[in-house]
Amino acid sequence: MPTPTIANRALTESQEQAWQAVQEHGGIRAAARALGKSYTAVHGTYTIAKRKVELDPAIQDSMEAVGTGLIPALAWAKTKSTDGTSYSVLLKPQQAGPDDLLDRIRTAFDDIEPAPPITPPENVMADLCSVFPLMDVHLGLHAWGRETGGDDYDLKLALSDMRHAFAKVMAITPPSDTAVLIIGGDFFHADNNNAETPASRHKLDVDGRFDKVVDGGITILVETIDRLLTRHASVIVRALRGNHDENAFRILRVGLAAWYRNEPRVTVDAGPRDLFMYQWGRCALFAHHGDKAKPQQAALYVSDVCPFWSETRHRHFLTGHVHHDQAKDVGPLRWESLRAFCPPDAYAASMGYGARRALQSLTFHKQDGLVLRAMDPIERLPA
Repeated sequence: MPTPTIANRALTESQEQAWQAVQEHGGIRAAARALGKSYTAVHGTYTIAKRKVELDPAIQDSMEAVGTGLIPALAWAKTKSTDGTSYSVLLKPQQAGPDDLLDRIRTAFDDIEPAPPITPPENVMADLCSVFPLMDVHLGLHAWGRETGGDDYDLKLALSDMRHAFAKVMAITPPSDTAVLIIGGDFFHADNNNAETPASRHKLDVDGRFDKVVDGGITILVETIDRLLTRHASVIVRALRGNHDENAFRILRVGLAAWYRNEPRVTVDAGPRDLFMYQWGRCALFAHHGDKAKPQQAALYVSDVCPFWSETRHRHFLTGHVHHDQAKDVGPLRWESLRAFCPPDAYAASMGYGARRALQSLTFHKQDGLVLRAMDPIERLPA
């Protein structure tokens, strides 16, 4: 079989550059060094180019006829049998896996300019760490207050609520050495433009196209992290999977890591596990969306896998998912399910769920554990 050429293959300039570099230098790492780019960026771009180059011509013709430069999910190819009879075959390429999705996301963010440096605060309290658990934002949810009995909620209102809530909570949170922003799952209400939950295909009331919601989400989180940088010496960010955004949450990890790649005071934790773990002196902090294990099972699991369990005394496990407050001691672990940021939608209201909203911060001392809690109930002023 002849080596495929790149002619008429609808490659972008960056994809053609990556393809040529890999062919010339014999590998992705060597190509990345020659281009002065990261391995991840070249790998993602080259992978997409390779798919296009190696496509069956029938699929390629279908792609070029559309004129989008995208690989179609399905395509019809005309062929002939040995007796000369023509017939059509439906070709279905292999579905992209999680690694392919991450490569595409990384490639999309590769050209983003990194964040400009922010002047650190002059004085912080070295023994304190403030945790900001942002639970169940459901950005893109649409709720009509007259129907639900709660607040109206849409993309614009959600972004406004977040700006005001963080301003109020940060004003009464001490300037701790470290801030931990936990994006605790279900940050996005929908996982894509289908407006349904990924597992059960439950239809959702949404406001705005998915791309618009993602754009608003990245923007408001960058704004929030920039605010935290003015009050704290360092900021740790962790985006967790939710049952509403079990794929889309990865956009937050990759996008924020790209934006803050030149900011040494920001660490975007991109660990593959659903569970977040962090040690602050004698404090062990855990977070999960809360849609899997029950508190007792979660406590057993973290006690087994946590590398610093025996070094700590004050252990806190933060979850969301159920949209209301619950808390109890499970052996030596304090487990809490926190209030949601969003109000109930029509479905939740029809089931009798009218949970209160809140954004809060929890401040931990290295020796004494939890010493302060600040909360905004997200009560809007009357219009």
